[in-house]
Amino acid sequence: MIKYVIFIFFISSLFSTVAADTRYKSLSADSKHPEFYKGWSCYTASDAQVRKKQVTDGILPYMVFEGETKPVSVATRMNMSKTPAFSVAVIHNGKLDWSQAWGKLQEDGGNADCDSLFQAGSLAKPVTLMAALRMKASGLVDFDQDIETYFSSYRLPEGQQSKSNPITLRNLLSHSAGIVRGGYAGYANNEAMPTDEQIVRGEAPSNSRKVEVVNKPGESLAYSGGGYTLIEIALQDELNRPFELIMRDWLLAPIGMKQADFTVPLPLSKHSHTARGHEIDGSVIAGGWNNYPEQAAAGLWATATDLAMFLLELHKGYHGKSDVFTQASIEDILSTPIANHAYGFRLINDGNGQVFMTHYGGTVGYRAGITLNLRTGNGAVFLANSDNGSNLGEEFFSAVARAYEWPVFREKIIKRVKHSPEFLKSLTGTYNFPTQNWKVSVVQQQESLQFVFPAGNRLPLTMVGIEGSEHQFAHETGVIARFYDEGEGLKVHIFGQTGQRHVSVSSNSN
Repeated sequence: MIKYVIFIFFISSLFSTVAADTRYKSLSADSKHPEFYKGWSCYTASDAQVRKKQVTDGILPYMVFEGETKPVSVATRMNMSKTPAFSVAVIHNGKLDWSQAWGKLQEDGGNADCDSLFQAGSLAKPVTLMAALRMKASGLVDFDQDIETYFSSYRLPEGQQSKSNPITLRNLLSHSAGIVRGGYAGYANNEAMPTDEQIVRGEAPSNSRKVEVVNKPGESLAYSGGGYTLIEIALQDELNRPFELIMRDWLLAPIGMKQADFTVPLPLSKHSHTARGHEIDGSVIAGGWNNYPEQAAAGLWATATDLAMFLLELHKGYHGKSDVFTQASIEDILSTPIANHAYGFRLINDGNGQVFMTHYGGTVGYRAGITLNLRTGNGAVFLANSDNGSNLGEEFFSAVARAYEWPVFREKIIKRVKHSPEFLKSLTGTYNFPTQNWKVSVVQQQESLQFVFPAGNRLPLTMVGIEGSEHQFAHETGVIARFYDEGEGLKVHIFGQTGQRHVSVSSNSN
């Protein structure tokens, strides 16, 4: 299982042309808004009640202390993680099994429901990928042609690309184009938004770095939002249409993702059923959310059911039963994986020769995730309107895995190890992380240690027994800290970084 835990505060302070299935009831038009929309109602299959309850009452952290940790409800875990709204969908044997939403769009707002929109962040990328694959199947674009042939409004600066090894749609879509790494921070609602060309050139009012080809195309994997903005420019130049309309016609409408939208800014008529983003401390993002004009990379708004429809269509395409995706298109995705990634999807092997295609997304105040076993048609979606939502989403995936007997996304069972107060005190002190310029205090609190980060945030860790290693401390979310001394003084390894102890603390801290 691949575990991705995001601790940002530790690191820095439609319509549809496809008839709706009769199982899904649509909401009536909202007379308060001029634009008519039909939202998704929450749905539970007739035989899914027991499975659903196992999931919604069975949330466990990633690290489970043997004999101690007890499961809690989704609502309880939301409250603990300061996540105001959480929306999910579960797919079983190629069908929607159930969908559900909890919480409020914001603290003093209306209730979240299955028709509530969330920012889906980087889930925009696989949706863009599949639209491009449809265009390829229709002969509209060539994945192996020099991307410059599609540009009329922009030219790539000179870099590591060449005439014999150009930048192509294929290597842009697969994050192997050698484009400079990085994502996007977005723009507050009161900020001016740059054009696509200003974004890739790094020109004001853009807040992102210039897009450049820093490595030879096709030689390595480097996740790049800038690469997808190049795709956005290419498709708009080639089709002479705004990106949101391209995506509506080539993907959202054919699949029946009836509320999903790439329009930036989001139309006012949709604000009433949109979840506002929240920071780690539970405060709402100014203006409700940031805008992401980098639509192909991060500009998707969607419901959990919209994304479930996307996954279901991928499953049908894999089995040659889709009117939208060809079987060859799905095979194209899986044909040349790089470091267990395929066109942005993380390929998680279940140990039985089957793979879960998984993708995560995150924008300021939102977290999202999708996973699908193409062969079995088992999968799940989560959307959260909080920077804390990644851990909650992973815990949801884990609960689904237990209830539906998936061999992946399972919790890790660990044993607590007790040590004397004197031993714990011997590890305390101030640790310097030179690469990040961090000064992190490690203090003793009863039978555990706490890491106190520069902004004052505290992370409690308990000593655990992990086979093959000593002096390890863990947090339930999966964070591991390892203390060691190789003759140069005490060091600690955490978040993939190493700190050297500088000053010992002579007394206990609270």
